[in-house]
Amino acid sequence: MNVFTCCRCIAVAMLLSALACVASAQSSQVQAEAPPAATSATSTYLDKPIPYCIDPSWAPYEAILNNRHVGISADYMALISSLSGLKFELVETQSWRESLAFVQQGICHVIPMMNASDFRRQFLDFTQPYFESPNVLVAKQGTPILQGYDGVGDRTVGIVDAYRQAEYVRRFYPDLRLTMIASEKQGLFQLLRGEFDVMVGSLMSVNLHINNENLTGLAIVGYAEPYDSLAYGVNRSYSHLVPILNKAISRIPIEKHVDIYRKWNHVRVSHNRDYTTFLLFMAIAFILVAFLIWRNRVVVKSNRILHQKNVEIESLQATLAERNYTLSMLSAYDDDTGLFNDNKMIQELENEITRFQRFNHTPTLVIVELDCALKFGMMGSTSILLDAMRRVSQKCLSAVRDVDTVSRFSNKELLILLPHTSLADGKALAERLSTNILAALSCFDDVHVSFGVAELKSEEGMMSWLERGRKALLQAKRMETGTVIAED
Repeated sequence: MNVFTCCRCIAVAMLLSALACVASAQSSQVQAEAPPAATSATSTYLDKPIPYCIDPSWAPYEAILNNRHVGISADYMALISSLSGLKFELVETQSWRESLAFVQQGICHVIPMMNASDFRRQFLDFTQPYFESPNVLVAKQGTPILQGYDGVGDRTVGIVDAYRQAEYVRRFYPDLRLTMIASEKQGLFQLLRGEFDVMVGSLMSVNLHINNENLTGLAIVGYAEPYDSLAYGVNRSYSHLVPILNKAISRIPIEKHVDIYRKWNHVRVSHNRDYTTFLLFMAIAFILVAFLIWRNRVVVKSNRILHQKNVEIESLQATLAERNYTLSMLSAYDDDTGLFNDNKMIQELENEITRFQRFNHTPTLVIVELDCALKFGMMGSTSILLDAMRRVSQKCLSAVRDVDTVSRFSNKELLILLPHTSLADGKALAERLSTNILAALSCFDDVHVSFGVAELKSEEGMMSWLERGRKALLQAKRMETGTVIAED
């Protein structure tokens, strides 16, 4: 197996890992065959189909074939439709750029599979991602391994017009020479003809076209950051659809994710063998027996080259591991305070509820909320509140135990999870915190701090626990600053 084959193997492993991460984050195990009943909040949108657009030439992710929407996004859309009760109607387009224009103009309300970007957030809201996949660098066989865009050098890069990767490269690698292409399939043929040196494409799409079109002269030579994190993009005029879609996405069982992936996965490992070299070597072995010493030197040289290639692959693996670690850190921490973010806290709450159900060790939740008067204006109040939030965060960290978890759950809200702690002990901690925090915020006359405390009850879920804590918090907000209310 050559070095390009190893790259494909690593890419397949990374794709499976990304799929597992998306599936594990969606913990609900509700069966997809049981669509939810329409509520008063959603019944308005169940009466008529929602128009949507797709990328018409991005197989196997999505495509239009014989006037039908096919691919991974089509299977997910059917599943989400059954889970949410929403109906969808395809608006055919000729290109990805036209689809973006239609959703921006409101001709289409949603695009079911796309990456978020700063430009797209100007006119779209996004659901939570439901499918992740790496992007790869493709070049002619014989090209050395490229460690991301930094390794491209002075080579010309082909990239699909209007894709998120084009925005990313223009922003972070403005010196790269780019050639815009209409689609990944056309780009592979242009690459084979030598119209540019390297092409950026999504892993599953690239492998599908290489295998179907028998493009044996091409190989994967590296990864292209960032990876695809695909979600629904919704025109902001119809943002009421986002929570409905998010709820349906969260209810997709893991088995359905795996079934869809297996259905459309066309990644195959290619074994490229050069029989000409083998036959020539055997001919020399039979004819020139006297040159055994020379032959031994050739073997040593080949081993040295193979070792060098293995070192390059190990270096690439180390780089990928480092970037994965960085991504995991970014996904768990809040940038402003350094505390855990809401995603991490949700995981900790679910884990603590599981431990409570198994060992009956009661945990308690403390909710701290800061509020600021708007007399300084929106921007001024935001700045004051952020400064106060940082001080309160430090006070909370210094007051809790090593086993406790502190997170910034929203712009104005901190959550403190106290394992093995009764309601009385949790309230006592909150009162100590209140004293310390009020002293720290003495210079902030217009910042109001309130505390809500709730103990986990038997057979109670996370949402009910949070709701009781916020109920206590609401009572505290009606009183003077620093008030602590415990919900029995």
